[in-house]
Amino acid sequence: MPKTKLQNGNDFSGQKFYVGLDVHKKSWAVTIRSLGIEVSHFSQDPGAERLDAYLQREFPGGDYYSAYEAGFCGTEAHGQLCKLGIKNIIVHAADIPTTDKQKKNKTDLHDSRALADHLERGNLKGIYVLNQDQQELRSLFRMTESKVIDVTRANNRLKSFLMYYSIKLPETISKNEFLSGKALAWLNIELGSSPGTFTLQQYIEELKYQRKQLFQITKSLRLQIQSLHKETYTNLLTVPGIGAITAMGLLVEIADFSRFEAPDKYASFLGLCPWEDSSGPVIKTKGVQPRCNGHLRPLLVEASWKAIAKSRSLFAYYSKHANKSGKKAIIKVARKLAMIAKGVATSGQPYKEDYLKNKQNEKGLKAERFSLGMTEQHINKQPGSGLRIEMPG
Repeated sequence: MPKTKLQNGNDFSGQKFYVGLDVHKKSWAVTIRSLGIEVSHFSQDPGAERLDAYLQREFPGGDYYSAYEAGFCGTEAHGQLCKLGIKNIIVHAADIPTTDKQKKNKTDLHDSRALADHLERGNLKGIYVLNQDQQELRSLFRMTESKVIDVTRANNRLKSFLMYYSIKLPETISKNEFLSGKALAWLNIELGSSPGTFTLQQYIEELKYQRKQLFQITKSLRLQIQSLHKETYTNLLTVPGIGAITAMGLLVEIADFSRFEAPDKYASFLGLCPWEDSSGPVIKTKGVQPRCNGHLRPLLVEASWKAIAKSRSLFAYYSKHANKSGKKAIIKVARKLAMIAKGVATSGQPYKEDYLKNKQNEKGLKAERFSLGMTEQHINKQPGSGLRIEMPG
């Protein structure tokens, strides 16, 4: 049985304690492990300071590590724990190894125990946590997405009302999917009864209100982006297919492009790489993986359709793969477009259409010069005998 310092008074200097937290709105379930032993388990009121006070009182001088699942509580507890000197990580719930028995007998006690156990074993890896300002900026961006849905719903409700009562717009007004300002102005009409007229006006006012809200939120987001990331934002707009919304989305959702160590990790975060379900000789590829940032992948796919219409190199790349499947080809373009955006953001330089071609030409020219230089080193002029070629070695 491993020996601990629990019997040595209050001397825990240098000893590591691993804390698993099951965080809820009204309580925290806490399990503490050290040297392979569960030394404490209890439930407390929410708060990092209460946990820190307990650790300092019961295990003073120790090194404290903690983990909890990402969820509704956000990252406020993470920030408080780190400020108090507790090395905390936030873990994706799907990344916690779980047995079938644990799935069928799930309690707060079991969850906190599993977190503490896997944390001590080194099986957990924390997610990337944005700072407070970046999270608030991301929330503003995601509000624009919600507001777009509200605008679409208000527009569709009004169109459904018009269809039900056979109210048709004049031919002089464009009949787009979204009702224009001219269409809304024309719809200031009287129906057969006051309830019908009132209902129509309410649908119109609702649509106007939602559009106004969307305009104000988008304007505020753009001003914040230009204030904090002006140069990177401007450079991203030079990439074919990437407009203001996609550029702002990349900046607020990713924040630091250099945090991805490899291109595959970056593509995995965006959901632009395939996933497999294989067993033995049977290999099954199931398209793009479902676990990803659901806010960026749709934007990049939409931007890719625009990109192949603007960039000859991206169109050539799409044409190369479109013979097999157009849907798979556009995903490949979206991945390449994401890589281009990452390169533009990290280099601080705007996009150049012939960058890759020029880079390949430079490599070819360097190789040619190197080959020529090696040849000249082995050619010596001999007096009276012309040229003599010396073979290396």
